Amino acid sequence: MKHNCRKKPQRKANMRDMLKLISGMSPCFLPFTILEALLSTAVVFINIILSADILDGIAIGKQQELIHTALFMVGLNLVLALIRWGINKWLIVTRRKIEDSVSKQLSQKSLNLDYQILEKTGTLDYIQKAESASQANGGITSYCVLLGEGITQIASILYAAILLSDFFLESGKSEDSFLRLMTAPQAGIVMFVLMGAVIFLVYILSKKQRKLNYEFLEHNIRGNREFGSYFQFLYNYNIGKQVRIYHMFPMIYQRLKKLESTMTERTHKMTNQYLKLIVIADAASILLLFVYYCFVGLRAAAGAITLGEMTIYIGALTSFSDNLSGVFTALNAIGLKNDFLSNYVDFLQLKNEKYDGTLPIEKRLDHDYELEFRNVSFHYPNSEELVLKNITTKIRVGRKMAIVGKNGSGKSTFIKLLCRLYDPTEGEILLNGIDIKKYDYDEYRQIFSVVFQDFRLFSFPVAQNVAAGLVYDEEKVWKALEQVGIAERVKKMEKGLDTVIFKQEDEGVEISGGEAQKIAIARALYKDAPVVILDEPTAALDPVSELEIYERFDEMVEEKTAIYISHRMSSCRFCENIVVFENGNIVQMGSHDALVKQHGLYQELWNAQAQYYQG
Repeated sequence: MKHNCRKKPQRKANMRDMLKLISGMSPCFLPFTILEALLSTAVVFINIILSADILDGIAIGKQQELIHTALFMVGLNLVLALIRWGINKWLIVTRRKIEDSVSKQLSQKSLNLDYQILEKTGTLDYIQKAESASQANGGITSYCVLLGEGITQIASILYAAILLSDFFLESGKSEDSFLRLMTAPQAGIVMFVLMGAVIFLVYILSKKQRKLNYEFLEHNIRGNREFGSYFQFLYNYNIGKQVRIYHMFPMIYQRLKKLESTMTERTHKMTNQYLKLIVIADAASILLLFVYYCFVGLRAAAGAITLGEMTIYIGALTSFSDNLSGVFTALNAIGLKNDFLSNYVDFLQLKNEKYDGTLPIEKRLDHDYELEFRNVSFHYPNSEELVLKNITTKIRVGRKMAIVGKNGSGKSTFIKLLCRLYDPTEGEILLNGIDIKKYDYDEYRQIFSVVFQDFRLFSFPVAQNVAAGLVYDEEKVWKALEQVGIAERVKKMEKGLDTVIFKQEDEGVEISGGEAQKIAIARALYKDAPVVILDEPTAALDPVSELEIYERFDEMVEEKTAIYISHRMSSCRFCENIVVFENGNIVQMGSHDALVKQHGLYQELWNAQAQYYQG
């Protein structure tokens, strides 16, 4: 089986994808966003019309009607304001829920990705791009706002068109030929052509702004990730020891300055381009507004419209052109959102490559399992170089196996394949004679307890770290801690099993590397799986603790299979079978007594460390 390491081209997310995504998080969010925007627009037009009635009332001296109109306008504005306040309150709460849902979806998707995908070159960049895209320019919720604005702009255009329907039909009464010309149909045609030209210009400029915005996002994602990695050196207290001892701050600071200079130069260049586009668009809009005032003012002077109607028509013309321009801008903005959010949607749609079988793992009280590598070869994604080459070996439950070899010989990769973090490039791995790909993946994982060389504990209570869960068997936790020799240390902690480790919390307790490794081994024992794998299990332990672990390990793992990966050859003496790796091949197999007498790599490694084992 060969892995296709190339990223498959992803389809750009469209509006339908976005609406489906948003509806899944909150079906009412978009409708209420649109309703709030429509009410906001309604307030503008209501005030334009009623203000015109008030002006006309002042002109003709109808004070009683003037007061009634003013009171009605104030009351209507108050009612609409209260309705909008209630909707906005709900939207604020729901917006936060959607943002939390977005973060949850990203986390769940990352956790459920096949490890072979997660470890691919560029996958972490992909995850960060999805996260940044989901937050860019207000994130997913602002997409609803844009749609709401677009719909209200269309409604505003229609309403403004209704108000303007009589505007060009009014004829002037002025004797002045110029004023009569301004009320002629030709003047209206010129007005619409000018309006269309300005709106088209704004549309073209907004498309260029969209392109610049996306380029800026791409640029920021890469730069922010580099910045984050450098800043981690400064505030991470674990890394801080090396930074201070070796006086690394000047080096880190210089790298930060160089990166900042590069990002600042690029940002200035893109900002200048962006500002030029905005200035041109604003200048065209201001010019058009000036023409509106002149055009409507001259028609009023010609007697074609009243003072109040002049207010309505100026507002309607301004609203018509602004909203028509706004529709095009909104379309570009929605397109830009699609560009941003495509990264998020595509990430959620990313498919796992690993075949998930359906066969259950046979529950055997005797733990009688046999694992077999049959002609297995493997290379990592984005590389054609084989890390393992035609590996064939059997692992029988109840036996102790050691895997030894120099760095880079393929030992850890062997364990990754055994645990099915990766699938073989060629060959197959069998459990009781059946290809492990045919088993239910979650069930298959349950037969392994692993302590990786780069294990991690979390800033959780001791008990939860051992049990790897919120619910735990206290007696079983204590037993595992006692087996690895750290129970007394935990008992001396102020809160015992409830003590939070590491100082990420105020009451956290710092533990040594050796103590952390013992807790990690206790976690493997607590799981009580039939196969226990220890990758460099005693690397951080002192010689006394190491000897104690090995002397008691038979008792710890009982009848289980134990697989050790170690550079310390002392661990091999406890094992019935030793597998020696070199350059991705198995070059030797056998017991310690047999291999130490053979001329080969094992003897070479043993002799290099023999002085540490002879008293």
